[in-house]
Amino acid sequence: MCARNVCPGFEIRDELKSTYNDIFHWAVMDYDGNLDPDKGLFLWGDVGTGKSTMLRIIREFCQYVRPPVDGRRYYFRIDNVIDICAEFADETRDGGYNAIRCYITCPRQAFDELGSETKPTGRWGNFENVMQYIFQRRYDSRDSQFTHVTSNYTPDQIAEYYGARIYDRFKEMFNFVALRGKTFRKSTQKNFKDETETKTNTKTKAKTKTATKTGAKPKKK
Repeated sequence: MCARNVCPGFEIRDELKSTYNDIFHWAVMDYDGNLDPDKGLFLWGDVGTGKSTMLRIIREFCQYVRPPVDGRRYYFRIDNVIDICAEFADETRDGGYNAIRCYITCPRQAFDELGSETKPTGRWGNFENVMQYIFQRRYDSRDSQFTHVTSNYTPDQIAEYYGARIYDRFKEMFNFVALRGKTFRKSTQKNFKDETETKTNTKTKAKTKTATKTGAKPKKK
């Protein structure tokens, strides 16, 4: 029900059933499950595999199964890292470190599409790897904060782009959950199909043209 509330067309693929099951046990704080309920989720995988959608589904589901916090239903913010870096780059008094303070101090915060941001981000001639800075600060407060992430980066690429030190801290902060497979996005599937058909037609025309020049008859398939 929660999944359909967030995404009416949501479907469970056979290859992801075990992963969804692990996430379910994490959400209900099952300490016998494969994921540690005391750590956040780092959802990574290929483009279009439903990572951002799954993050919203998790938030919706947790409101029903997780205990209230400060008298309110369990909830966490979700913000896109591109928007966060744009706020940092704002050259007014609202920009810079003032703009990202809320992402450091928020007790339950999710960062969507990590790796898609500009690295480093410039402001008044100064440059900062904004997300690296935020994660370092949130790591320092990990005992009282919860952090979630979606990314197209693999865990190994995190070390490459954000440094071994941040990756080492990520292992303390997150359960790494792979959501891999073909894209859910129909437009992407259609574009790939059209592109494949175009390439096939182009090759066929080229063979026909070559055969015509040499006087040979093109082979029928």
